[in-house]
Amino acid sequence: MGLLERQRRVAAVATPLGVNPLLPRGNHNDWDSVYATWASVVHDGVYWRMFYSGKDKLGYRRIGLAFSQDGFNWTKHRTNLILDVGSPGAWDVFYVYCPMVWKEKGSWKMLFTGCYSPRSMHFQVGLAQSQDGTSWTKFKGNPVLNSDHAWDLNRFQRHETEGWGLLVNNSRYYLFYNPVTRKPRQVGVAMSYDLISWEFLFPHAILPSEGFPWELGYMKYCAFPFEYGKYTYLFASVSDVNYSKSKIGLWRLIGSLPSTKGIEFLGYVLGTSGEWCKREVDTPFLVSDFSSDRLFCYYGGRSVRNEWTEGLALIKTQELAK
Repeated sequence: MGLLERQRRVAAVATPLGVNPLLPRGNHNDWDSVYATWASVVHDGVYWRMFYSGKDKLGYRRIGLAFSQDGFNWTKHRTNLILDVGSPGAWDVFYVYCPMVWKEKGSWKMLFTGCYSPRSMHFQVGLAQSQDGTSWTKFKGNPVLNSDHAWDLNRFQRHETEGWGLLVNNSRYYLFYNPVTRKPRQVGVAMSYDLISWEFLFPHAILPSEGFPWELGYMKYCAFPFEYGKYTYLFASVSDVNYSKSKIGLWRLIGSLPSTKGIEFLGYVLGTSGEWCKREVDTPFLVSDFSSDRLFCYYGGRSVRNEWTEGLALIKTQELAK
């Protein structure tokens, strides 16, 4: 039996907010007029910061910043745009998006995905750093990660490496990544000690494609790891080949990285709900609410008009312990 047949059939445990989406898209000529989504959120115990991806009407993608005092109500930062596309000829001249941000030893770090041309679709991962979380500097040696697997090679013979979830454990960084246009989309994992030199843990996908193209589960992407108790869980987007069926699923690793013995599918936790995400949901990002037993699950949603915005669902932590 496949993973989909062995699942535990848990009920949907994520409850979307009625006020979704959280962040409005920009005005017509703004850098985030088409998309305002695919965000990572950092809660330092006082303030919440949302680092999100935006897209303008010309197709360029960049990264911006918003603040909140409660994780629910958000205000865009006054300068807003914090990481721009590269200069002409650079590897990230067209896309800079999917920020994965965290604070470590007093400084801020970001892994992001870049692309230099919509025609070649050569997606790679870069590194940026900041002292205050607002002013960022890209690493001069970017890009730092570019896959070499056959399963993420696109029709232009370019590897597609879109990074999403990051796990920091025992001085090791684990980044979960997937192709973008190459189908089926599947999830791999890479490891690093310094965020500059990376190695791929497995030649195969840790979340592989299953079933037929028209079935939910044929594509898996944008996986986010979350440690709770003695387990590591993976929240990931799941769809068919045309994104006509879309959910966020939940997996649990058997053993721990880098030598996990397998992975168990627990069920689906979130689906499309409301006009703002009627077509697709993806990029789950989990944040612990320090004052209660709930998790904040931020996620991207796509409307039937192909507009991406950011939403929030709440998950009770005891649901993970079942």
